[in-house]
Amino acid sequence: MLYKNDIIFELSRMPKEVEKVERYFHNKFPVKVVYPPERIVKSRLPHNRLPDKPNSISFDLKSIVKTDTGTEVWRYAEEVLIDDHGNKKYTPKKFRFSGSRYLTRGDIDLIYFLLYKSEYCKGGVNQGSRVKFMFEDLVTEAEKKAEKRALEAKIGNLLYSKEYGMDEEKLRAVAKAYFIKNVDTLTLPQVRILIEQKIHASKGGTTQFFDMVDDDIELNKRNSIQRAIDKKIIFYDMGRKSWFWNTSEGKTELICKVPPSKVITMPYMMFSQGIRVSAIIWNLP
Repeated sequence: MLYKNDIIFELSRMPKEVEKVERYFHNKFPVKVVYPPERIVKSRLPHNRLPDKPNSISFDLKSIVKTDTGTEVWRYAEEVLIDDHGNKKYTPKKFRFSGSRYLTRGDIDLIYFLLYKSEYCKGGVNQGSRVKFMFEDLVTEAEKKAEKRALEAKIGNLLYSKEYGMDEEKLRAVAKAYFIKNVDTLTLPQVRILIEQKIHASKGGTTQFFDMVDDDIELNKRNSIQRAIDKKIIFYDMGRKSWFWNTSEGKTELICKVPPSKVITMPYMMFSQGIRVSAIIWNLP
């Protein structure tokens, strides 16, 4: 049962509040209370690969909530005893769990208190500075995993499927757009594997991959740069941290210096931001 300022708060008579809780959890119960990630640390024992977790955590089922008009005292209790002096004793006083605890639809009063009133709930409405638990959103996690697998399946089809995949010419163009060296000397299976490695090497790899596949202009620009590198028309000088190009007169000419914040393995970043590049790069044979 919920109590607001020592008065019973009948959540069941407030359908909008109940609906709010149900909607937050996609109307899927039970829900799971778990440790926040910061409570789980790498094991100090070198032979133990599993992380260290707290043996157990407990926190008060009483919370002070600030409002525009002052403060409210909220509690969750299963039983209230009144002594001879009229003092109320709420039990249980604390919520205890050891790593995980499931709460059913029948625990909606407790769920409401933990999510909207407890200062110890990470991501909760009344979150304070000392979080001790969080709700694991099983539905959203499942949706994320399903979406990730769907993307991987789509990438797999484009790279490896004989029926629905890209043809060899397109695959090699994409590989060059990823600045993979000497693509024309690699076998087609090698090209496919290297592209997949590039896709998964960066956080936004899947988005970048689909954007490049759909944008022939971007693909051709990147392709031209890598072909220029492979033909040694342009090159990077490690000592001077600069890009140069070999002129038709047999001389070298500076294209640009690489700022400290840039990565030399992604030359397109250097050549796509208003930096001078000879037209020869864009019109290679």
